[in-house]
Amino acid sequence: MTAPGEVLARHLLLPLHERLRGRSTIPQWRRLHAADRLDPSTWEARRLEKLRALLAHCLREVPHYREQLHAAGLVRPEAVTLEDLGRLPVLERDTLRTQADRLIAPAWRDRLIRYSTGGSTGQPLVFYTDKHREACLNAQKLRARAWFGVLPGDRQVDFWGSPIEMDRQTRVRRLKDRWLLNQVVLSASHLSPGRIDAYARFLATWRPRLIYGYPTVIYRVAQHLLEHPGRLGDYRPRLIACTSEMLLPHLRETIARAFACPVANEYGSRDGGMIAHECPEGHLHILGEQVIVEVDRPDADGIGDLLITNLDGYGMPFIRYRIGDRGALTDAPCPCGLPLPRLREIQGRANDFLVGQGGRLVHSSTANYILREIPALRQYQLRQRADHSFDLILVPSRPLTGAEEDHIRQGLCRILDEAVAVRFHRTQGIPPEKSGKYRWVISEAVA
Repeated sequence: MTAPGEVLARHLLLPLHERLRGRSTIPQWRRLHAADRLDPSTWEARRLEKLRALLAHCLREVPHYREQLHAAGLVRPEAVTLEDLGRLPVLERDTLRTQADRLIAPAWRDRLIRYSTGGSTGQPLVFYTDKHREACLNAQKLRARAWFGVLPGDRQVDFWGSPIEMDRQTRVRRLKDRWLLNQVVLSASHLSPGRIDAYARFLATWRPRLIYGYPTVIYRVAQHLLEHPGRLGDYRPRLIACTSEMLLPHLRETIARAFACPVANEYGSRDGGMIAHECPEGHLHILGEQVIVEVDRPDADGIGDLLITNLDGYGMPFIRYRIGDRGALTDAPCPCGLPLPRLREIQGRANDFLVGQGGRLVHSSTANYILREIPALRQYQLRQRADHSFDLILVPSRPLTGAEEDHIRQGLCRILDEAVAVRFHRTQGIPPEKSGKYRWVISEAVA
C-alpha cells in the first residue's frame, strides 16, 4: 500500500524540489519511462539523433573536440553514424587533467558544477558537470527502479560512505530529505554489531521500498538479519539496488535470502554518468539515451576497456572516455522486452574495509573522502597494516604541506576512532595489479 507521504512526495514535493534546484528530472523520467515501450529501430534512431546533436554542439562550442572532429573529417554531424564515432581518439584521464579548459564549452562555463573523484585508479580527478546532465542521470536512476515497481517519492534508504560527523547544513539537508523527499542516508563508515542492529530495526520500522548502496555494506546487514531471524517482521523491500562495487555472487545470494526481494546491479560513476542497470530478468541494460558504450581492443572473449560517450554532457563533454573498467557487450535480446542494449559482463574491483577500534568495520570509501580533497595527490594507495596503522603511498605533484599531512592523519584516525600511525611514502608511480586495475585501499587488519 502506498503511504500518503509517498503520494505527496511523488506528485508535489519531489517535482518542486527538482525545479527549485534547476533540474528537469521528473519530465526527463517521464520521457525515459515512455521510451521503454519503443520498438528497437525507433529507439536507435533517437539515440543517433542525440549523438549528432552532441557532436554538432562540440563542433561549434568545444575547442578540443572541434579540432578532433575536423581531423577525423567529421564536419557534418548530421551525417554521422555510430560507427563513425570510432574515428575519434580515446579521451584519457591525462587529457582531462592537462586540457580541461579546452574541453569546456565557454557558453556553459557559468553553469558548470565542480566534481572530484578518486576513481578506480586511485588518481584524483577534477571535472565539471551541469544541472542538465545531473537531471538526466537522476532520471535514469528513477527509470530503472520503476522496472521493479519503485516509483519517484517512494521511501528510500541509502547505505553510503558519508562520515558520521555532520555540519549544520548537512543535518538540515538530511531532515529535508527524510521528511519531504522520503530519503534517508545511513552511514557505511562505522559498522559495529550494535549499529548494524539499529539499522535493521530502523528498516523494519520505516519500511522503505528501495534499499540502495554498497553491496559489501548491505551484505553485512543481511548477515546480521540471517543470524537474528525475525528482525524485519513482515517487512520486505521491493528492490535492493547495489552500486559502486562489484556485486559478487555470494553477496547477491546472501542479500536476496535475507531480504526476500530482487537484488539489482547499478553501474555508473561520477565521471562517466549512469551507464547500466540490471532489469528484472537479471541482465545489465546500457542506459543508451545517456551513454554509448564501446569496448576498446577486446580480447578473444570480447572483453576490453570500456569507452563511454555521455550524450547529455554539454558543459564538459566526455566522448570515448576510458572509464577504467573492463567489460563486454552482447547483441542477445532480453526477455524483458526493453529496447536498450546490453552489457554481457562488467569487471571491476572489490573494495576492502578498514578495521577500526574494537574490530569495527569502516567502509574504504570513507578514506577516499579525505584523500581526494588534497589537490597535490596525483595518485595514492592506502595500506592498512595488521596493527591498524597506515602506509600512504603517494604520487604528489608537489611536496605536501604540514597542514595537509596533519589533515590526512587526523581524518584517518577519526574514521577509525583510534590514534594510529600514518606513514607517508612518496614515489614516482604506483603499478597496477595483474588484472590491470589499481586498488586504492588495501587492508591487512583483521576484524
